[in-house]
Amino acid sequence: MKKIFNKTLPIAALTFAMGYVVPAHAVPIFTFTEYGGFTADVGMAKYSGALAGDADLIPAVHPLYTTMSWAGNRTQQSSLQLHTQTGPTSLLADTWTTISTLQHNNNIISSSNSWFDQDIWGRFILSDADGASSEVVDSDSVISLNFTETKNAKKCAAPNPVGTACDDYFTITTPIDDIFFAANDGSQWMATFRFANLVNAAQIANVVYTGEGTTSSVDVQVLVTNTGAPLRVSNLAAIPEPATVVLFGLGLIGLYIANQRKEKTLIKVPVKTKSERQSPGK
Repeated sequence: MKKIFNKTLPIAALTFAMGYVVPAHAVPIFTFTEYGGFTADVGMAKYSGALAGDADLIPAVHPLYTTMSWAGNRTQQSSLQLHTQTGPTSLLADTWTTISTLQHNNNIISSSNSWFDQDIWGRFILSDADGASSEVVDSDSVISLNFTETKNAKKCAAPNPVGTACDDYFTITTPIDDIFFAANDGSQWMATFRFANLVNAAQIANVVYTGEGTTSSVDVQVLVTNTGAPLRVSNLAAIPEPATVVLFGLGLIGLYIANQRKEKTLIKVPVKTKSERQSPGK
């Protein structure tokens, strides 16, 4: 059994090592940009901060504005501001990443108010630098909002989740749909969007409540996940690095060779019996 093991050891070690020496698929290197703004949809609102930047990256729907304001006195009005990631930004797979932030500067007014059908347009461009750098997603999308300014009078109508003097709220009538795309290596991916990191705000279903007399904000985030072949290394259990496995295999082969040399140089010394040791002539 020992001889059989010794003969098969180097073959098994080499096969083991060579079997793992395969190129590993790296997760695509994603970056994104997001340009977005408000269209002039609400008659009672004023729009400012015309969206500027690379004309090739701005959404096809224009003109767009970064700020809309409404209801208040001449010097101070409630407003919405949209902040986007207009410079190339790293996007890790399987990680929620903020692409834009919607900020509500809410002033208390003496009466209730509302507006509706406000569109917020965004152009989400996703590039894959793994291999030849190329755009794998180029999508114009829209979020539509209705707004209700509550009357600040006791007792506030429920729900009032933020807990201020009668929370105002936005109703999201058009959410962002998922986007399916292929990376440079042919792997299949999905981009999913959500609202997150709410500050002085709360979300219940498709309604976002914001606090009165304060500044609120909500992030729009994206998550990209692998949905198809080729199988990604990130989806596998930990596998030894190819170089490590090769060294391990070569080490086993070295032990085998050393063991063989030791067996060949081993000298067997005969053991004399008691009678032979007592007979000097023999």
